[in-house]
Amino acid sequence: MSKKIHFSGLDGLRFISIFFVVLHHLFSFKNYYGLNHYQLPLVGIIGYYGIQFFFAGSGFLITYLLLVEYNKNAKISLKYFYIRRVLRIWPAYYLLIFLGLVVFLHNTFFYIPDLTEAYLADDYKQANILYFSFLPHVAGNKFPTAPYAHQTYTIGIEEQFYLIWGLLFFFVAKYTKQLFWGIIFSVLLLNFAALYVLPKYQNQFLSNFLLKTSEIIKYSRFSTFAIGSLFAYAFFEKKRWIELFKSPYVQIAVYFLLIISIWFNFSMPFFRDEYIAMLMLCVFSISTFQKESMVNYDTKWLTFLGKISYGIYLFHIFAIVIAVKICINIFHFKVDNIWELMVLSGLTILISILLGYISYFTVESFFLQIKRRYSKIYRKNE
Repeated sequence: MSKKIHFSGLDGLRFISIFFVVLHHLFSFKNYYGLNHYQLPLVGIIGYYGIQFFFAGSGFLITYLLLVEYNKNAKISLKYFYIRRVLRIWPAYYLLIFLGLVVFLHNTFFYIPDLTEAYLADDYKQANILYFSFLPHVAGNKFPTAPYAHQTYTIGIEEQFYLIWGLLFFFVAKYTKQLFWGIIFSVLLLNFAALYVLPKYQNQFLSNFLLKTSEIIKYSRFSTFAIGSLFAYAFFEKKRWIELFKSPYVQIAVYFLLIISIWFNFSMPFFRDEYIAMLMLCVFSISTFQKESMVNYDTKWLTFLGKISYGIYLFHIFAIVIAVKICINIFHFKVDNIWELMVLSGLTILISILLGYISYFTVESFFLQIKRRYSKIYRKNE
């Protein structure tokens, strides 16, 4: 019988994060249709925090599962690890890429003004090759925004993380904790040097080289994944300080800091992403203590929505376009008042959930069943 590993609140937080990412993209994409009223920068800031939670949460969960496997078998199966990741990520991803960049790319209903035109005007076939080669994070830097695949850059970054972390646990599992600390301090030091130290010197080549290197490493989110991994070690080793998150005073302090950071768009010099990752992991740590947590992230409906959240995330641009078309062509909305905005937002969320539901139960669940054959460690947060 497979051992079930479940972290209370993980699915709920995952959906809440995606909820704000969807809203953020709605406010961005509605501009292409001339619906440019009610710009809410706060939604974009919360969405950015949600993205950092994706990365930090992945670092936590994947590292924890690898630690369990290594502790049980004194090694990990690199082949099985990669097969599990492929079966979880690729089927829905390639369905999106096929639909967005092949089937509906030239479809007039799904045409996104300016954005689709700019993508087709460039060498979009070469860009499509990168997307089909599972390099969306590379394609996004080299070509105009792909109409329905913009959000997949995060999936490419995650797969890069899986590749590297799998190799680390396969070859140097005993030293991964030290490596994760090394990654964090190296990134912080590199960012600090590139922004504050080297610009004061005359060596322009070295300054530009280190600045470009720091940008590439920052884009890879290695330090964010590493922070999530160190939290995984703390949970796996049952460190005492984790118990602090049961305290209502600590919880109030964490939520206060989170609200203040979002409201004022607080930016830590040269380690903003790392700061956000730690803050979001503190919220996650609170959620794991379901009985003590001031907010219940483990309700049935949040857990269910978190379960189908991968499909919601992948297909939500389709949902935005469909919702916009309904509001413009059927309801004849101009979205120039708060009520019409609420209808548009509600439609977008509902259609996103519907598409996520379809994705999960028609595509993902089939491959998840196959995936479990390659692991004796089964997690419910799937």
